[in-house]
Amino acid sequence: MHQEMDGEIELEKGSRRLRELFHAKEIPAAIAETLMIRYNNDYDMVAQEIIRLKEQGEDSDHNDPEPQDNEDDEDLQHIADGLRALPLTARNLHMFNSARRNEVPRDQRQFACVTCEHDWWREVPERKQVSRCRTCKQKYRPVPKDQEWGIAEYYCDHCNHSFRGFGQMGVPAPCYRCRSIILPLRIIPRRQHQRPPGHYRREAHSCCAEDCCNRQEPYVAGTHCVHPSTRRMRGLPTVLVPCDPHESSGSTVASCISQGSLMECRVEDIIREDLRQIPEGSDDDDNDE
Repeated sequence: MHQEMDGEIELEKGSRRLRELFHAKEIPAAIAETLMIRYNNDYDMVAQEIIRLKEQGEDSDHNDPEPQDNEDDEDLQHIADGLRALPLTARNLHMFNSARRNEVPRDQRQFACVTCEHDWWREVPERKQVSRCRTCKQKYRPVPKDQEWGIAEYYCDHCNHSFRGFGQMGVPAPCYRCRSIILPLRIIPRRQHQRPPGHYRREAHSCCAEDCCNRQEPYVAGTHCVHPSTRRMRGLPTVLVPCDPHESSGSTVASCISQGSLMECRVEDIIREDLRQIPEGSDDDDNDE
């Protein structure tokens, strides 16, 4: 049973990757699964063959058609014909070029569920930035980049000191060295902020927020500290910016493909949960992860 589930997970991973390479265009979930079974989950080889057949058809449109040897896979040929019929927009051209390089353009985004008091990071496809809360299963759009919070990276122009501390984009904080007031450069995804063994943080959190549990002078009136300790002490939710729910159009492929070090669990665990939720015989177009 365990091996059977592992096989289903690998099959689902290959199917999702193949469909994402072509933005799910002209590749129904059932056909993608059939192709992955037929070609041993080699989604890159299948993608390259689809592109070859598409370009071969384009050449025949401009020249006398050559006799076919009927050795081409009919499913692959059907997909290639459908892709060849798409308008040559900048978006579609970018899709074909990325598929040719076996690349899925991605972005690292923060998500948050205010109902479950939970935030997480995902590496999601640029074209469809959606993630699902693993507790309540609600799908969300990401936190706006200018409102992200967590471990922030700072650089002080006054004393050339670089450091990290808990913060939020747009919220000022004091430099740990010279106490100048500075803003964060970016928020670092949680799994990328792993300290080496034996390393301990020496500085306690402090910021310029009026309600900070370790407020530093001069403070900024009307501002609020984003550190979890302060939020808990004030009885405030730890989710600073609730995400907007995602309304699925029913035309997208599941986005949990390969999210590496940003996952708070293994990608196989997410796919296993998805497989348990998909009714027998249903399509996965509405399961956006």
